[in-house]
Amino acid sequence: MNPILILLLLVSLNSAADNHTANSVNITDKLELINYDILELEVSYELGGDLYDINLEASNIKNELLFREHQIGTPKSEDSNWNESEQMILDAKIKLQALQEKIKLEGDWGQLRFRMIDFRGKDPGSLKLRYNYGF
Repeated sequence: MNPILILLLLVSLNSAADNHTANSVNITDKLELINYDILELEVSYELGGDLYDINLEASNIKNELLFREHQIGTPKSEDSNWNESEQMILDAKIKLQALQEKIKLEGDWGQLRFRMIDFRGKDPGSLKLRYNYGF
């Protein structure tokens, strides 16, 4: 085989491998930024930030994670080892889900109303509790 052809083939394979490595580093960097964004949302939540904005930003981050997961591709079933980017996506999803559960549990989704039941009934002076949903 022609030595120039072999050399060109090796150079093209090497550049393809370098491009793949650069893409994987780029995804890892972007996943680190996503982790920082999730941490920023958690701090904003703890400081009493607007729940609507936090929930909207969490949805945007979730979409970004799905995009990055699609970029990496579907892992093969026989591959039992997780690479760094897959592990970072899984960790970010867990953190994001925990934050969304906090928002669901502690969110302001309605108001409570109390009403005194008349004093002539069976249980005079008792309170009637009513929950008005915010939606």
